[in-house]
Amino acid sequence: MIVMSNRVLQLALIIVLTLSACVNTAPGSVNETILHDDAEQRGIPAPPGPRFRSENNGNVVQQGKVINGIEWSIYNVYRDGAFVNNPEDPGWTYRWNSIRPEFSMAQSTAGLLPSSFFTNYPAGSFWEREKDPSPEGWRVPTQQEVRSLFDTTKVTSEWTTLNGAAGRRFTDRSSGESIFIPAAGRWFADIDSGERTLRKMDIGTGGYYWTATAQGDFGAETFEFNSNTSSINTNHRTMAFMIRPVRNNGVIRNE
Repeated sequence: MIVMSNRVLQLALIIVLTLSACVNTAPGSVNETILHDDAEQRGIPAPPGPRFRSENNGNVVQQGKVINGIEWSIYNVYRDGAFVNNPEDPGWTYRWNSIRPEFSMAQSTAGLLPSSFFTNYPAGSFWEREKDPSPEGWRVPTQQEVRSLFDTTKVTSEWTTLNGAAGRRFTDRSSGESIFIPAAGRWFADIDSGERTLRKMDIGTGGYYWTATAQGDFGAETFEFNSNTSSINTNHRTMAFMIRPVRNNGVIRNE
């Protein structure tokens, strides 16, 4: 009986250890998925709360909204291959053709930046896939894809608010599908005058988003909007803007 009891205890212990291992390695487990945050090392205030690997982020596996034939995410890009939590959240900003997050719209200051931040232009003729910070299955939109939102025969656009955040809603005339893009502002510095301190501007009044399309050797196309209009503009590649991605369907048009 003693031998049988020992075997039963050993079997029970094995079962407990196995179940414990399953809990600790399950998808979405904090122990398994928290990423190292290097923000403090780079002098950038870290975002609140833990962030998780993109494959375990609940917002990654989500259907986008098809507007004029292009499937758009309903979220901005956060960091570490993740989306923000809500459609009205701003997310993080990036320099053009760079996978590294630069500044959060939630932080109060970006501090005094080295002159190299503005003089070392990200290279490339198109936003490269390996440098795309969008979650898996998504990518930075091309200029052509952004322009599809401006086709008033197929898309309506209105200035509105979502949960207190101002922005623009784009709606497909045929299907009624829509996306809200927040006017979360931008970090700005007057590069031509040698300014090295970024400051937040146009929060609640303007939206500034990258496209994957380059313009010349030092510029890239941006998607911008306010309460009156939406447009495509050219900005320095060193500027830090947000990203609203489109579904990566395997076909990337290098414009």
